[in-house]
Amino acid sequence: MGLICVLLVITVCVHVTVDGVIANPLSNFVTVPYLGPTHPMDNPDWVPPTAPTREKDREYWLSSGQARLRRQLELNEQNINVAKNVIIFLGDGLSIPTLAATRMYMGGEELELSFETFPHTGLAKTYCINYQVSDSACTAAAILTGVKNNYGTIGVSGHVPLRNCPLSLQESNRLTSILKYAQEDGRSTGIVTNTRITHATPAVAYAVSGARYWEDDTELPPGCVDIATQLVHGDIGTNLTVALGGGSRHFYPTGTLDRNGEPGRRTDGRNLVDEWINDAVARELRAQFVHDRTGLMAIQPELVDRLFGLFSGNHMSYRMLADAQREPSLQEMTIKALEILRRNDRGYVLLVEGGRIDHAHHDNLAKLALDETVELHRAVESAVRQLDESVQETLVLVTADHSHTFTIGGYPVRGNDILSTGDFSRFDRMPFFTLAYANGPSYADHFYENGGRRNPDDMRDRFHDPDFTYPAAVPYEDETHGGDDVAVFAKGPWAHIFSGLYEQHVIGHGLLFAACLGPDTFHQSDACRERLRGGTATPIRGLAQLLAMLMVIVYIRTKTLLLV
Repeated sequence: MGLICVLLVITVCVHVTVDGVIANPLSNFVTVPYLGPTHPMDNPDWVPPTAPTREKDREYWLSSGQARLRRQLELNEQNINVAKNVIIFLGDGLSIPTLAATRMYMGGEELELSFETFPHTGLAKTYCINYQVSDSACTAAAILTGVKNNYGTIGVSGHVPLRNCPLSLQESNRLTSILKYAQEDGRSTGIVTNTRITHATPAVAYAVSGARYWEDDTELPPGCVDIATQLVHGDIGTNLTVALGGGSRHFYPTGTLDRNGEPGRRTDGRNLVDEWINDAVARELRAQFVHDRTGLMAIQPELVDRLFGLFSGNHMSYRMLADAQREPSLQEMTIKALEILRRNDRGYVLLVEGGRIDHAHHDNLAKLALDETVELHRAVESAVRQLDESVQETLVLVTADHSHTFTIGGYPVRGNDILSTGDFSRFDRMPFFTLAYANGPSYADHFYENGGRRNPDDMRDRFHDPDFTYPAAVPYEDETHGGDDVAVFAKGPWAHIFSGLYEQHVIGHGLLFAACLGPDTFHQSDACRERLRGGTATPIRGLAQLLAMLMVIVYIRTKTLLLV
């Protein structure tokens, strides 16, 4: 008992500072750059921050609350028509904290991103069937096929472990994406991404693979087909109306350069771009391949049946760092795709991925992650504006595949620069950043080898640099995804069914239901059954109605002539 008391006394003494204040047990490992007030609020002259003038009045909150309520009531009317068109916007790594931080990055906590104004919002659970924290492959399967599967696998069921080629070839293990159902229904399909078009999310839309890493033939096991080849020759890929993104290196052989001068890496000697062009010619399709913004913007939609664009050897550039004259923006690619797809009276399904949000987070590059979220916001805003009269028959859904370990913390004052420090630590007497990560490669940028924190004040001139990394609490070679739920935003036919909290694969089932797609055994709305009874395609139904009218006119004129 005496020994225990001695140990307790020693422990308390070790944790007492020279000022007689009990310190953090980690104080042995932190630096104390200067003495002085331990927190701005401890200063006797401290003045509390003030709010925007209009927000001090209760009338502002009462009137704005009533205005928002009216808006909610107006938007609460349910659209139960068939979604002839479906646009799926997927923000890769677009966590809820990323949304909140982007509003502040855009200029204010009270702002709304374009899709945050959508009338219906839900939450989706993102885990893979074998991992608590997911990757983009298994989450894309949930959204695009309605089936959850294993981490890292492309378009196959949970019976296929990662990197298992033989099991991925079994038909019973293969999943069907919404793009396949749409093509079978006579609708146009398209994919737009600013990542490699063979990357995990877009790949699930058209490919089947035991591993997301088999983008070309360099690591491919015998018997399987790489993802790039499936885009050009696969069942879904060969029927895509539009495919735009990066990743040209997977389509060109080693020893050759793509049209932007970047090297290919295929070892089989095949030039898949030439094969795509030759196949389109053989099928007598008006097809265009483009490799830069100039080529894309010159496309005349009414003169093109197929459009294929590869704008970078790897992922496309972060928009803030891109050569805007050479690489098109996500917004520009989306609008060009819609101009082509909407020519089909039967309808279309378009997948748009803002994929570089994820990559910036992986490198702890918070500013670039927020800026890429703004790019997605602009793409959604422009697409909705482009819909015009088809807005009532177009389901637009915006969601994320997974989150990140990105957080907003401390007690920064209203209007504080989201990229700056926002609070002060009493333990090490230094300010700290509002934005931070649980792990990642930036650990050494913010901590000394002995565990002490580097002073953010010494970094103040670099806060706004695109390559400035934000603090990571744990050193890790590549910041990880997060396991929390992600937001779902929807507007258009059957958007209301995406409200609530649900498993992520329910999104896939909701999309098929709203669009009147999928197996006959799936749930169908009354409007869907009516559409199916009316014929297999709107143009055929319209032609039948026109013929009926002509027959009536001929009959009337014949009767008139007989009477005369």
